[in-house]
Amino acid sequence: MAVVSRKRNRPEEWGDIEPSPVIHLSDLPEHTLEIDLEKMLQQYGAVREITIMPNKRQALVEFEDQSGADKVVARAAEQQFLVGNQRIRVAYSTSKRIIHRAGVTEEYGDERCPPSENNILLLTIYNAHYPINVDVIHQVANRHGKVLRIVVFRRKEVQAMVEFSSVAEARACKRHINGADIYSGCCSLKVEFAKQSRLSVTRNTSESWDYENPLPEYADVSRLRPAASLLGKFESGHPDQSVPSAKGPSEFPDTYSSSGPHGLTNSHTLLNALAMLTPGSSAIAPVNGFPYSDLGLPHSLRKSGSPVVMVYNLNINHMNCDRLFNLFCLYGNVGRIKFLRSKEGSAMVQMHDVASVDRALAYLPMITFAGQTLNGQPSRQTQIMDVPQPHTLPDGTESYKDFTHSRNNRYLQPESAAKNRIYPPSNVLHYWNCPPSFSTEEIQSIFANAAVTIPLTVTPFQKNDRSSSGLLEWGTLEEACEALIVCNHTTIPRAGSRFPFTMRLAFSFTSRDTLAPSHPEVWQPKSRLPSH
Repeated sequence: MAVVSRKRNRPEEWGDIEPSPVIHLSDLPEHTLEIDLEKMLQQYGAVREITIMPNKRQALVEFEDQSGADKVVARAAEQQFLVGNQRIRVAYSTSKRIIHRAGVTEEYGDERCPPSENNILLLTIYNAHYPINVDVIHQVANRHGKVLRIVVFRRKEVQAMVEFSSVAEARACKRHINGADIYSGCCSLKVEFAKQSRLSVTRNTSESWDYENPLPEYADVSRLRPAASLLGKFESGHPDQSVPSAKGPSEFPDTYSSSGPHGLTNSHTLLNALAMLTPGSSAIAPVNGFPYSDLGLPHSLRKSGSPVVMVYNLNINHMNCDRLFNLFCLYGNVGRIKFLRSKEGSAMVQMHDVASVDRALAYLPMITFAGQTLNGQPSRQTQIMDVPQPHTLPDGTESYKDFTHSRNNRYLQPESAAKNRIYPPSNVLHYWNCPPSFSTEEIQSIFANAAVTIPLTVTPFQKNDRSSSGLLEWGTLEEACEALIVCNHTTIPRAGSRFPFTMRLAFSFTSRDTLAPSHPEVWQPKSRLPSH
């Protein structure tokens, strides 16, 4: 949620602000809830929207009409409002409406729409000093309504989406927990209505849970302990407490307990179970009119409405059209790519269809390249026009390129498309289409020559007389992402032929540990090159 206005740089300027139906509250005590402010202010007029900024101890309150805001400001001038025992500051906001930001700024400017209530809430958790998983979120939310699904994801802040059975339940939950701390002194909640109309969960894990449908048990998710209460004290480890099983939804009491969650020791989160945020449940559309393998993906994806995706937060000193293609080709056929001159670090990618955009957007927030985590949104444009005279990027390459007829597109033919496996980003890459006699030293040299971190281990598959393949494992997800973006489609000379091999890379769902016993050629380098 955002407001567009001039900033109030100095308190002495506040008195000159033009009256507005939106008022700005500051110096709020910690743990101020949306419902507290609503009860305090609704006597002055109908409240339309409240936005809590717990990390700043501020809030915005919008009234249905100007008179409500006028009454509050006039009352504050005569006698200061108290929240708890603390005096707060009240002033007109410089904005006329509280608005939702539909997405990151595109090249035509911001797109905004009025807030709309929904049965799905978006929770942003600030200062998350303790583990946050579905168990924690469920205990925070379930007393206010029937929780259907929960998805936890990690961005700049920990965030979660909670789907209720009705809009009324979501509204009640938002009023009661917006601005609260999950644990005393930390894990502060900012709650908004989400834009998605449905959450889809493929596996029940610590990061995602479907409380309506029994999903396949995930063997590595062993125990989830009951979470601490809203505003409670965090205490780690209560072995005598009952724990939910991964075989089905947890049962929680109606009242909050004071016990704390004991975080999972394994790292199997979105790498082995991905929850998609989808507005519908329609099946994934086939690419180019024929089916493809979608192992590792859920059975429904949100419809973005445009085959063009806006990509943001690109490190312009290290990214170019070819490298962006190396990433997006995993999710569908790529057409044109264009870097924006007016928005540095932003680019547009035209895919073959909307489903390809949906797949790419689902995984994009998990990709970090050159120190920056990527993000994106569907573009308002439905195609990228030809750019006769593209500007030059810092690496000397052109800012526009058409890949429509590139042989490196992976969904051009039914037989090649059927072989594709789309998995969430992980620190393990699958490589293939390398020379039959390709050695581990030659693999090492490809990444070393590209100035990226060399893989910790190389696990070749059974070789044949046509080509070789296998798995590569890095120490971190970021290193693997960097290797894929830089080295995907590296050409390797073919002895006795003018047509080289083109090494292909993709994220793998399989850990090398499950293959190493039958593949004694697992190679582990003695040293690693630094990342660049």
